[in-house]
Amino acid sequence: MMLFFGNHGDYEVTCNFFSKEGQTIAKKRVCHNVSKKEARDGMRDYVTNRFSDIIDVAHPIKVVAKLTTK
Repeated sequence: MMLFFGNHGDYEVTCNFFSKEGQTIAKKRVCHNVSKKEARDGMRDYVTNRFSDIIDVAHPIKVVAKLTTK
């Protein structure tokens, strides 16, 4: 358990990857009350599990997390 929660917040996470047909696919989500690393890892897990049948494994999955301002 973390004692300091200063690095937690709401992050808008964007993920870009290629399908087996060569198309670029982008997915965007908002993760609430998590660290930046948790937001990126959660999005990578979501995309890997949800789109496992169409992801081109020869190309990397790019994940970018930005802190939302509200």
